[in-house]
Amino acid sequence: MKYHLMITYINMRTIMLYFITIIVVTMFYSCRYCDEERSPDIAAVWKNGVRQKLTDVNYSTRANSIYVAGNDVYVAGNEGYEDLAMLWINGVAQTLQGGKNATSVFVSGEDVYVVGFVRSSSFVPMLWKNGIEHHFTDDSGLYYPAVYVYENNVYVAWRNKVWENEEIKYILTGTVNSIYVFGGDIYVAGTEKGKATLWKNGVAQTLPGGSNANSVFVSNNDVYVVGGNKLWKNGIEQILTGASGSATSVFVSGNDVYVTTEYSVLKNGRVIQNATTSEYFPSFTEYYSSIFVSNNDVYVAGDYNISMRVCD
Repeated sequence: MKYHLMITYINMRTIMLYFITIIVVTMFYSCRYCDEERSPDIAAVWKNGVRQKLTDVNYSTRANSIYVAGNDVYVAGNEGYEDLAMLWINGVAQTLQGGKNATSVFVSGEDVYVVGFVRSSSFVPMLWKNGIEHHFTDDSGLYYPAVYVYENNVYVAWRNKVWENEEIKYILTGTVNSIYVFGGDIYVAGTEKGKATLWKNGVAQTLPGGSNANSVFVSNNDVYVVGGNKLWKNGIEQILTGASGSATSVFVSGNDVYVTTEYSVLKNGRVIQNATTSEYFPSFTEYYSSIFVSNNDVYVAGDYNISMRVCD
């Protein structure tokens, strides 16, 4: 009996020591300072929610714009280590001559049009057609140009201007972000005096309740614009309920309206994809910049990073 009690005592003592050790270790780790480290941003395309990276380099890359023509996927972006404007075609990278960043891509027939900046400190905009530089202005500034092609005419929106075939078409009173041409009418989205604005053929329309308009799309004479937490259809605002971040792009396919925000993808007002979050901290690890829909497949361009927890 005494022997049995001795065994019990030893077991209890062992158990107590075990729990004390756990508590001490837990206190030690909980008192340590932990921070989040992230990998450089990695350019990527999501097809129907499945992510595919565009590069294996170990420095920052960004995907800014996407266009799908047939079976080919075109993505315009940037590789940050050497500040190179990039065009990826089906995941294969091409460096755009003299470019610092590529911000918009459009495909018309066999021709591929990209706009962005040249490699200078003054951010001079540039148009590339099939990889060949087309210099259309001496102006400079950190604004993001957009390109659209309609009936063999090439339109570029940048800063406060619209060019048609490298000639100034309109000088606007605000800052532009996106361009779309439909039925010969030129639609530009941007901001004027701190308000979301849509220009049609150079005439401004203030969009209610918004401070910026980032993307415009026209389908069946309906005009769709997104910015902030809003979608405007023919000037009537709708709140992007459940989405995270500001709206970055809009695309209409048939009767379906697709929107990307910084961290969400929506179809007809319903979130169908959310950015992943850090395993260790409440922050997003994916960013969505542009959307294109082809043959019912949803393509999203953006970037992501890998989050790591580092403790002292």
